[in-house]
Amino acid sequence: MKTIPLRLLLVGMLVLAVASPTALAQRQLGKKKGPVSKLYVAETKGQTEIQNGDKIYTIRQATAFDAPGTVIETKADSHDTLVYSNGTGMFVGENTRIEINHFSQEPFRANRNNQLDSPYEPSVSQSEVFISRGAVGLCTSQLISGSAMLYSTPLATINIRGGRLVIEASATETIIDLLEGDLTVRHGPKDVSGQILRAGERATVRRAAAPGLDPVITIEPIPRSALVVADDRTAMACNARKSVTFEAIEKLADAGLEQAGSAGSPVEGEAAGAGAPQEIVAKPTVPQNPPTNIVISPDRLPGT
Repeated sequence: MKTIPLRLLLVGMLVLAVASPTALAQRQLGKKKGPVSKLYVAETKGQTEIQNGDKIYTIRQATAFDAPGTVIETKADSHDTLVYSNGTGMFVGENTRIEINHFSQEPFRANRNNQLDSPYEPSVSQSEVFISRGAVGLCTSQLISGSAMLYSTPLATINIRGGRLVIEASATETIIDLLEGDLTVRHGPKDVSGQILRAGERATVRRAAAPGLDPVITIEPIPRSALVVADDRTAMACNARKSVTFEAIEKLADAGLEQAGSAGSPVEGEAAGAGAPQEIVAKPTVPQNPPTNIVISPDRLPGT
C-alpha cells in the first residue's frame, strides 16, 4: 500500500521538472525589453569624435545616436551639449573623453509627461559613465525610484541622485562641484560608505602619495571663482534639455509590420503598446512663434 503514494510523489516530481523550464521560458518571453537608449546633440562647437564599436565619426548638431558603448572625445577649443533619453542634459568641455559603459532604460510609461524640461525621467534607467579626462557638467531630471546614475574617474566613483554638478578629471586629481541635489563620492576600495556631498560643496580627490594607498579626499565650499564656471556649465546642460523631447514608438520590424501606416502601427506621438517593443525617437523642438523679419523697401522710407 505504501508504494502507491511513493509512485504519486515520483510522478509529481517528474511533472514539476518538465513544467518548470516551460514556465520559466514563458516568463522570460513575457518580460519587457527596454528600448535602446539615445543621446541627442543639442549643440556642438569645434571638433568632436564619437566612437561606437568599430565606427568613428564626427559629431553633428541636431542628430541622435545610440548611447550604450559610445566614446565621446572633444578636441581643444571644442565643447558639446547633449541630452540623454532619460532627460539628463550634459555639457562636455574641451579635451574631454568620456565612455558610456552602460546606459539602459525600461519601457516608457504610457502616462508620462513628455513636455519640455519635464521634471521626471520617462522610465527607470541605469547608467555607468567613465570620465578619463576633462570636464563634464550635468543637469538631471528627478530620478524615478529604482534608477541609478554612476559616474567614475581614474580616482573616484560618484553615485548621483539628481541635481546639477560638474566633474573635472585627470590622472592625478578629480574635482566634483555640487550646485544642487545630492550625491555620494567614493575615493577607493576601502571607502565603503563614501562621502555625502551637499549643495554648495566641492570634493577634491587627489592621487595617493605612495603606491598601495587610497586617494585622499577633502570637502570644502565651492570657491567663488569656480562657482561661476560650474554655474555656466550646468546652465548649458539644463538649457539643452529644453531643445528636445523623446518619445517611444512601436518598433515596426519587431511587430511584423512592413511599412509605416500599416494596420496596428501607433499614431505619431503615442507610446507603444504595453507588450510591444519600443524604439526611442528624438524630436527637436521648434519655437511656437518664430520671429518675423519684415523687410521694408528703401523707396518706402521717408525722405527717399
